[in-house]
Amino acid sequence: MPFEVIDHTADTGIRVQAPDLASLYREAARGMFGLITDLSFVDASMTQAITIEGIDETDLLVNMLRELLYMFNGEGKLVKNIEIDILSDTVMKGRATCESYDPYKHAITCEIKAVTYAGGDIRKLPEGFEITIIFDI
Repeated sequence: MPFEVIDHTADTGIRVQAPDLASLYREAARGMFGLITDLSFVDASMTQAITIEGIDETDLLVNMLRELLYMFNGEGKLVKNIEIDILSDTVMKGRATCESYDPYKHAITCEIKAVTYAGGDIRKLPEGFEITIIFDI
Protein backbone atom coordinates (compact mmCIF):
# COMPACT_ATOMS: atom_id res chain seq x y z
CA MET A 1 0.00 0.00 0.00
CA PRO A 2 1.62 3.30 -1.05
CA PHE A 3 0.07 5.39 1.75
CA GLU A 4 -2.07 4.93 4.85
CA VAL A 5 -4.02 7.40 6.97
CA ILE A 6 -2.75 7.69 10.54
CA ASP A 7 -4.39 9.13 13.65
CA HIS A 8 -2.89 12.26 15.17
CA THR A 9 -4.21 14.42 18.00
CA ALA A 10 -6.32 17.28 16.52
CA ASP A 11 -4.72 16.77 13.09
CA THR A 12 -4.48 14.02 10.53
CA GLY A 13 -1.63 12.49 8.62
CA ILE A 14 -0.41 9.92 6.17
CA ARG A 15 2.50 7.50 6.17
CA VAL A 16 3.84 7.07 2.64
CA GLN A 17 6.12 4.29 1.41
CA ALA A 18 7.55 3.95 -2.08
CA PRO A 19 10.41 2.18 -3.85
CA ASP A 20 12.06 5.44 -5.00
CA LEU A 21 11.94 9.16 -4.22
CA ALA A 22 9.92 10.16 -7.30
CA SER A 23 7.26 7.60 -6.35
CA LEU A 24 7.33 8.85 -2.75
CA TYR A 25 6.54 12.39 -3.94
CA ARG A 26 3.77 11.16 -6.25
CA GLU A 27 2.17 9.00 -3.56
CA ALA A 28 2.39 11.80 -0.98
CA ALA A 29 0.46 14.07 -3.36
CA ARG A 30 -2.12 11.34 -4.01
CA GLY A 31 -2.36 10.68 -0.27
CA MET A 32 -3.03 14.33 0.56
CA PHE A 33 -5.68 14.71 -2.16
CA GLY A 34 -7.09 11.30 -1.21
CA LEU A 35 -7.83 12.83 2.21
CA ILE A 36 -9.45 15.88 0.60
CA THR A 37 -11.75 14.01 -1.81
CA ASP A 38 -12.42 10.69 -3.54
CA LEU A 39 -9.85 10.75 -6.35
CA SER A 40 -11.90 8.33 -8.46
CA PHE A 41 -14.19 11.29 -9.25
CA VAL A 42 -11.32 13.58 -10.30
CA ASP A 43 -10.49 13.70 -14.01
CA ALA A 44 -6.97 14.55 -15.11
CA SER A 45 -8.32 17.00 -17.68
CA MET A 46 -5.84 19.86 -17.06
CA THR A 47 -2.08 20.00 -16.67
CA GLN A 48 -0.20 22.66 -14.72
CA ALA A 49 3.60 23.00 -14.62
CA ILE A 50 5.14 23.01 -11.16
CA THR A 51 8.64 23.94 -10.01
CA ILE A 52 9.47 23.46 -6.35
CA GLU A 53 12.61 24.23 -4.36
CA GLY A 54 13.71 23.14 -0.90
CA ILE A 55 16.80 22.92 1.29
CA ASP A 56 16.75 19.10 1.31
CA GLU A 57 14.55 16.18 0.18
CA THR A 58 12.10 16.48 3.09
CA ASP A 59 11.75 20.26 2.76
CA LEU A 60 11.25 19.80 -0.99
CA LEU A 61 8.46 17.27 -0.45
CA VAL A 62 6.70 19.45 2.14
CA ASN A 63 7.01 22.50 -0.14
CA MET A 64 5.56 20.50 -3.03
CA LEU A 65 2.57 19.49 -0.92
CA ARG A 66 2.13 23.11 0.18
CA GLU A 67 2.14 24.28 -3.44
CA LEU A 68 -0.39 21.59 -4.41
CA LEU A 69 -2.58 22.52 -1.43
CA TYR A 70 -2.47 26.15 -2.62
CA MET A 71 -3.61 24.95 -6.06
CA PHE A 72 -6.72 23.61 -4.32
CA ASN A 73 -7.36 26.32 -1.72
CA GLY A 74 -6.27 29.27 -3.85
CA GLU A 75 -7.06 28.16 -7.40
CA GLY A 76 -9.82 25.59 -6.91
CA LYS A 77 -7.94 22.68 -8.53
CA LEU A 78 -8.02 19.09 -7.37
CA VAL A 79 -4.78 17.29 -8.20
CA LYS A 80 -5.11 13.68 -9.33
CA ASN A 81 -1.44 12.93 -10.12
CA ILE A 82 1.91 14.54 -10.51
CA GLU A 83 4.47 13.72 -13.16
CA ILE A 84 8.09 14.41 -12.28
CA ASP A 85 10.58 15.43 -14.98
CA ILE A 86 13.49 16.56 -12.78
CA LEU A 87 14.12 15.59 -9.16
CA SER A 88 17.22 16.42 -7.11
CA ASP A 89 17.71 16.94 -3.38
CA THR A 90 16.62 20.58 -3.70
CA VAL A 91 14.58 20.96 -6.94
CA MET A 92 11.56 19.24 -8.44
CA LYS A 93 10.08 20.12 -11.82
CA GLY A 94 7.08 18.45 -13.32
CA ARG A 95 3.36 18.69 -13.96
CA ALA A 96 0.24 18.29 -11.91
CA THR A 97 -2.74 16.72 -13.64
CA CYS A 98 -5.88 18.18 -12.15
CA GLU A 99 -9.50 19.20 -12.53
CA SER A 100 -11.34 22.29 -11.36
CA TYR A 101 -13.28 21.66 -8.17
CA ASP A 102 -17.01 21.22 -8.81
CA PRO A 103 -19.12 21.02 -5.63
CA TYR A 104 -21.77 19.01 -7.50
CA LYS A 105 -19.20 16.38 -8.51
CA HIS A 106 -16.57 16.39 -5.74
CA ALA A 107 -17.37 15.83 -2.08
CA ILE A 108 -14.77 17.38 0.21
CA THR A 109 -14.14 14.91 3.05
CA CYS A 110 -11.29 16.74 4.82
CA GLU A 111 -10.31 20.39 4.82
CA ILE A 112 -6.54 20.66 5.15
CA LYS A 113 -5.28 24.05 6.34
CA ALA A 114 -1.54 23.35 6.23
CA VAL A 115 1.19 20.79 5.65
CA THR A 116 3.55 20.52 8.64
CA TYR A 117 7.04 19.17 9.33
CA ALA A 118 5.75 17.33 12.41
CA GLY A 119 6.01 13.89 10.83
CA GLY A 120 9.77 13.92 10.45
CA ASP A 121 12.25 13.35 7.69
CA ILE A 122 12.27 11.02 4.71
CA ARG A 123 13.67 7.68 5.89
CA LYS A 124 15.61 5.21 3.74
CA LEU A 125 14.31 1.66 4.16
CA PRO A 126 15.64 -1.60 2.71
CA GLU A 127 12.70 -1.63 0.26
CA GLY A 128 12.69 2.11 -0.56
CA PHE A 129 11.67 5.28 1.28
CA GLU A 130 9.10 6.33 3.88
CA ILE A 131 7.79 9.59 5.34
CA THR A 132 5.06 10.50 7.77
CA ILE A 133 3.28 13.76 6.98
CA ILE A 134 0.99 15.55 9.43
CA PHE A 135 -1.67 17.97 8.15
CA ASP A 136 -3.23 20.76 10.16
CA ILE A 137 -7.01 20.46 9.71
